[in-house]
Amino acid sequence: MTITNVAASDEAALWDGTTQGYIPSEPLSISPSLRLHQGVDVDVDPVSYEVVRSALANMNQEHADMLQRLSLSPVVMLARDFQASLLTENADLVSIGAGVVYFSNQNALTIKYILEHFEEDEIGPGDMFLASDPYIGSSHQSDVTVIAPIFVDGEIFGWVANSMHFSDIGGSVPGSQCVSATDVWQEPMLVPPVALVRNGKLCRDVEGLFVRQSRYPVMTKMDLRAAVGGATATREKVERLITKYGPDVVKNVMRRIVDSGERLFVERLRTIPDGRWSHRTYIEGAFPGDREIHAQQINITKRGDWLMVDNEGTARQLGGGNITFAGLSGIVLAAITQQMVPDLAGAYGGAYRRVAFNPTSGLMNCAEYPAGVSASGIRLAAVQCSVAGAVVSKMLACGDEIARSLPLGPCAPNLNSLIGAGLDPSGSPFLLVDANGLMGSLAGRPHRDGVDAGGQWWIPDAMAYNSEDLEAQSPVVVLARKMIESGFGGSGRYRAGVGYHETLMVHGVLGGEIINYQNESFTTGEGLFGGNPGGMAKCRIKRSTNARAQLAESRVPVTIDEVVGEEETLTHVGPPFAFGDGDIIHWISPAAPGYGDPLLREPTLVANDLENLLVDEPSAERVYGVVFDAGVVDSAATATRRLELRKERLGGREPGEPVTAPHSAERVGDLLHLVDGRWWCNGADLGPATANYKDGAIIRDTLVRHIAPEHEVSDTKMADRIRFREYLCPVTGLRIDADLIADDDAPLHDIMIDI
Repeated sequence: MTITNVAASDEAALWDGTTQGYIPSEPLSISPSLRLHQGVDVDVDPVSYEVVRSALANMNQEHADMLQRLSLSPVVMLARDFQASLLTENADLVSIGAGVVYFSNQNALTIKYILEHFEEDEIGPGDMFLASDPYIGSSHQSDVTVIAPIFVDGEIFGWVANSMHFSDIGGSVPGSQCVSATDVWQEPMLVPPVALVRNGKLCRDVEGLFVRQSRYPVMTKMDLRAAVGGATATREKVERLITKYGPDVVKNVMRRIVDSGERLFVERLRTIPDGRWSHRTYIEGAFPGDREIHAQQINITKRGDWLMVDNEGTARQLGGGNITFAGLSGIVLAAITQQMVPDLAGAYGGAYRRVAFNPTSGLMNCAEYPAGVSASGIRLAAVQCSVAGAVVSKMLACGDEIARSLPLGPCAPNLNSLIGAGLDPSGSPFLLVDANGLMGSLAGRPHRDGVDAGGQWWIPDAMAYNSEDLEAQSPVVVLARKMIESGFGGSGRYRAGVGYHETLMVHGVLGGEIINYQNESFTTGEGLFGGNPGGMAKCRIKRSTNARAQLAESRVPVTIDEVVGEEETLTHVGPPFAFGDGDIIHWISPAAPGYGDPLLREPTLVANDLENLLVDEPSAERVYGVVFDAGVVDSAATATRRLELRKERLGGREPGEPVTAPHSAERVGDLLHLVDGRWWCNGADLGPATANYKDGAIIRDTLVRHIAPEHEVSDTKMADRIRFREYLCPVTGLRIDADLIADDDAPLHDIMIDI
């Protein structure tokens, strides 16, 4: 894998994982005492190639399945928050599974760190290494990596690795997601790569040291043993394959897998013009009590057969929710590969070779030690996934027809879930991890709607807990789960999949606290090419409720508004809130953003949503301009209503009708085109291609809480820091694009195509 700091090669030594993140040398600086298996080129017939290739992929998938079966942690066993990887001797990725895609990079980075820092007598057959240092390779401390080298005749042939989210590994709060931390010393310990197994024998002192940090040592110990067991079994399978076919054959197959992935990636790159693309969003509050908003930005530059990534435009690191270079690079690589080469099915090492990073250290998405990073898993990681997904989608939207069909779009940036802890009636501690935010929502795409509660593209294998599973491992009763209607949030020419809400009743506790939750004041998921932004993550609690009385009368409250009680007002990033027996907690996992102007949505699609109870008639007219008469689309009334809405956008001026683009026009996104080196939309000239087309559009600003009733909030001071800015076609009044923009920020020049 090639990840280089292309702009600061003279300072490359600073990126050593000590203060700044770890960026491997290029080429790797490896001790001469370490012998790597290079092998020799041999002819591998097509049948043998396919047998070995499939065997390697299946072994890796079986590795992932074993982790799930052996783990005691619900977030691994039920939510599938893990990854398994198979890599070459120098950590080129051969295969990953369907778990957390960006974990593959944390495995590769950690292996490269080992190769650059260990010597012959420190790596041997039968060894394994444990690591959870975000400044080296992990996304955050809870994402723990176990790595096993594969030896052939005294040479390192390759590596087997896995990463799993451990439910608790210490730190200042149960669950180890320390939002209030001001630095790493208030968080779980950092574990640089350390030997966990020597010559096949578990180092019990290292295991004991690691497990001792956890509030739930039995679960933590079993998860660590699961990781060791999965890596051991998979390494043995690879060794048997090598014995059967010979090391040179297996190594040649591995290299062909990586090389062919690189060729396909380059082919896809060549369908996209050179240029630079950017995406920005904002988060509110980096820690409890923080009343500021903070920009998050990722930029991708394409030059020939290379992509270069930077994070300029992001706010300086602050509080405990930052993410390191390891997390950022893995997320960007996941966004690139999942959208550009999904047909490689996890064989992404060749694509990684063509991506270079030029990070600015000390920003929230590339933090410097000793910034707090433990809470990034529930806070900033999902935000970066959304930003990275959007910027890659913008780049693909400038390519040919095939490239324009590939975008998955931004995910929901608010991985809303609950983490809490308390005491059961016997006084024993429990951990509540409700990770059902992974049920997610897939964004609207250029040619189709997203998937309702369709998961997250960065963890394809994720799933929600069964209600019975959640009730079995936590002191709650699941009163209801229900999909959210398709209102303003996530709508577009193609809408996002709807999110869902969950209503829980606390049952059988002495008391406890919810430590991590989200209750946003403004939406952070920005739509693409005129699509509406996504919904907002919400969390509410009512105490001293009449829920039990309703249940006694065989009435089940579906939402928190159906019970009477004392409600506490929660802030977005607030301190933990207490809960007790009988309390009701209601939380929303929102929709991802939409694609294209909602006024361009086919009325038949809106009618389908109405039939499936995903939209009501008033919302259909308000959001899409689609009018129904007795449940049937009124085409004439719809045309009139949509014309009225476009006229309103143009300040009362009568809008014109869409114009067919010239034959020579190059399409960008949904409505925008390039014609003879100039931006063009329905006959309107929006300026030269070197300029920002947004400057030539009609601009309409609305406070974000005024864009729709569902975006009204109690914290108006925070919400009113963000505006919804629409860029409208001067001819038709249709929406070319829209930004979420802070009061003190300039419009983002997000598409720059080289002419």
